[in-house]
Amino acid sequence: IARDRRTNDRRSRDRRSASRIPLDLWVEEEKGNELYFRRTGNVSLGGIYFEQTIPHALGTRVKLRFSLPGSTDVMEAAGEIVNTPQVKDGLGMGLRFTEVSPTVLRALGKYLEENAE
Repeated sequence: IARDRRTNDRRSRDRRSASRIPLDLWVEEEKGNELYFRRTGNVSLGGIYFEQTIPHALGTRVKLRFSLPGSTDVMEAAGEIVNTPQVKDGLGMGLRFTEVSPTVLRALGKYLEENAE
């Protein structure tokens, strides 16, 4: 019997596979011909959560550009929106990286390691 995905018990658990750390950072987001500046809430090797932002629809693909604190290197990645608040007028969205270069992953991993609590 097929179960409704929303009632699946795995939803009740934290499904993140990578640890996240708080990070207040401006990220340039490109969706087609549209350009947005989003503020992060936290980051991991797997993705970014944007706080206080009007979310895109689930499955929306975007390109990102950002620099980590203390660095002038511009990092680029692509991602897909995989999480949005389940409340009316909810702000925020979770993005899972879909394309990240090994160089960006190394820099992000180093930053996460140095700033883990």
